[in-house]
Amino acid sequence: MSVRSTNRKDSHLDTHFEFPKEGDGVLYVRQSSIAQVQTNIHSYEMQTEKFIEHFRNMGCTGSIVTIEDDEGMSGTLDMHERPGMSRIMEMIQQETIRWIGVVHVNRLFRDKWMINPDLFMKECFIHHVVVATPRTFFNFRDPYSVRIFRLESEESASNLEWMKLILGGGKSVASDKGYYDGRYIAPGYIVDRSDPQRKKYIIYEPHAEVVRWLFRRFLELDGNFPRLCHELEQLPYVFPQFEVWVDSKSISRFSLHRNNGSNRTPEGDYMLFRHGLESILTNPVYIGWWIPLGGGVIEDNHEPIVEEGLFLYAHKRVSTYDFDGNRQKPARVIRNGHVEALLKKVLREPDGTPIYSSRANGGLYMATHHQGLLFIDHKFVIYIKTIDRVFLEKLFERLQHWQGCEEWEDKIVQKQEERQRRENLIKKQIKDAEAKIAAILDTLSTPDCPKSMKTDLFKKYEGLEKKKAELERDLLEDPNAAENDEETLYEIGTLLPTILNEWDNLLYETRLRFVSALVERVELSQVAPAWLKMEIHWKRLDWEVDIAHIRRRCSGVRWTDEETAVLEAMYPTEDAGAILQVLPNRSWRAIKTKALGMDIYRTRRGANSILVNTSELVDISFEDMQYAEENGLVLTTKNAQWLK
Repeated sequence: MSVRSTNRKDSHLDTHFEFPKEGDGVLYVRQSSIAQVQTNIHSYEMQTEKFIEHFRNMGCTGSIVTIEDDEGMSGTLDMHERPGMSRIMEMIQQETIRWIGVVHVNRLFRDKWMINPDLFMKECFIHHVVVATPRTFFNFRDPYSVRIFRLESEESASNLEWMKLILGGGKSVASDKGYYDGRYIAPGYIVDRSDPQRKKYIIYEPHAEVVRWLFRRFLELDGNFPRLCHELEQLPYVFPQFEVWVDSKSISRFSLHRNNGSNRTPEGDYMLFRHGLESILTNPVYIGWWIPLGGGVIEDNHEPIVEEGLFLYAHKRVSTYDFDGNRQKPARVIRNGHVEALLKKVLREPDGTPIYSSRANGGLYMATHHQGLLFIDHKFVIYIKTIDRVFLEKLFERLQHWQGCEEWEDKIVQKQEERQRRENLIKKQIKDAEAKIAAILDTLSTPDCPKSMKTDLFKKYEGLEKKKAELERDLLEDPNAAENDEETLYEIGTLLPTILNEWDNLLYETRLRFVSALVERVELSQVAPAWLKMEIHWKRLDWEVDIAHIRRRCSGVRWTDEETAVLEAMYPTEDAGAILQVLPNRSWRAIKTKALGMDIYRTRRGANSILVNTSELVDISFEDMQYAEENGLVLTTKNAQWLK
């Protein structure tokens, strides 16, 4: 029996063929966001049970699988970038399905070059697969179905372009002409809104004066960026609050504005963040240039604030990009070379903030935070070799009891097959793009080709060439190549004796790859002045989380006036234990050193309640002693202590 469209009003889309009701099928689900699931008309596809019921009521008796891998992904992505669509293409080629259900063609494709839809239809044609929507069926052996599917695919892409034009086209047109487009306003300028259609930057002198000073002062300091930061940190404010006549829209788009007011003084003046200073010193807006939203540059667009030579001096020393968009090494940056830190990719604070590595002092891990607007202060620093040594202690212990996994070889084969499918899919898209380019060239070479058609074809030709180049880059760059943990784990299992005996002789890149394959993350936190807590979260599910406490010397933070007053009053005569309790963050060594620097000497005679001059206690504070007691830590050893 022939199956017709479910919508009688669209009877012109009827295709007369036997729908494969007995065959297996898939439902392809793709939504871009939770909001669309709740409000979009296509949220019907999210009601998979009703969608399945729809096909069951049609008489479908085969299995129905729902493909939900591509939720939250754009329909403009190529097939090889969408795991769900890649799975469907594999099912089509392996002929394990006979039909594909989707709520609308635009859920499958939004491809303006029609590379993906044409390739999809070709595979469906070869392997006898049909597409079904609630409105109609597409049998690609029927030329009319092919035509309608192409039309709906093209309409989906065109509609997306049209929406972009409606939502952002006005801004783009204005921006391309050098007019203000709603972006954040650079300090030193406000917007002239006297002509609503032609809004432009004009200089706001109270702030422009500050900008000029920043550039001049940077030159006077011989490009010493930290020194300039230090000077700005000492100022009560950098930019004064706006005068009353300035329009509220310009104030609201001021680029230093923060909703939480964290950079504003109680009086309403503005301080400056470090990245804000970098932005000012590298923004070509200050020499009168305008960068449209669509790219490019318009020189002499508005009145400049600083001289070009002064700006170029700062830009060369601060910016990581040149004027052509190429990466450059800022002249002020001194790179000391490569630092070998095993945990540099996985070391985090408990809240997920990365802990960075540095070559300073032989190699340090640094946990940082911003106490000031311009300076980056350290929560704590620790030698790389100290943390890596403790980590390796536990890693080698784990490896000595290594057990493989029978599934690894299967997963490796699966990964290799996925890469091969991805590569084949991209090659087919490149071939389709080349065919379309060749067809355009044939048409352009026709003597009687109309001029209006040539203009349109030239645009398509340029677009297809660009798309082809993107696909060729995708072919060379596999984003998942670095994530093949199974292959690395299999390699670890085969090289286990070498790893245990020759670890230091392995290439650093090899050691780093092994660590990345085994470790999900390592959390490092300062739980007391002299105690760090390290948690190793392994990727292997059969390895538990390992927790160690690492003892170190207290860091020398600046003494406060209150602390020095306590030192003057108590150090000469009071019990050492009492002094430690009043200064709970200070070790006895730090207290003695500070007192010596202040010419304060101890006159007390007799035993102290805490034996502060012993090797195990002299470098820890009262808080450290309390933390050790609460967590069962031993003070007589400086080795890492692992929790049982």
